[in-house]
Amino acid sequence: MCLRISSTLAGLAVLAGCGAAESVPPPGDEVACAIGAGAALSSVCTLERVGNDVILHHPGGGFRRLTRDPATRALAPRDGAEVLVPEQGGAGVEAFAIGADRYLIPRTLLDPPQK
Repeated sequence: MCLRISSTLAGLAVLAGCGAAESVPPPGDEVACAIGAGAALSSVCTLERVGNDVILHHPGGGFRRLTRDPATRALAPRDGAEVLVPEQGGAGVEAFAIGADRYLIPRTLLDPPQK
């Protein structure tokens, strides 16, 4: 019985050590985001394009998946859990919030590549 418990604890210790290593950031372009209420905008999120979808990867491993309508160029969350709220972003920049998270993204990164 004691051997079983110590083996289980040793296995858990090894798994805990695996999570401590820094993960490789996902491929894509850095964009400004503020994750959570009261957070300041900084370029710590990564934008990945997959067809008409945009995936915004957060530094802690979370992400938001959005779709971009090719006709209207409007963004909408894919999961629909929270509403995208447009914000004032300035010329050439798309600014919006989803829940407590805010994003500031150059429109050139959101538009599909020219053919």
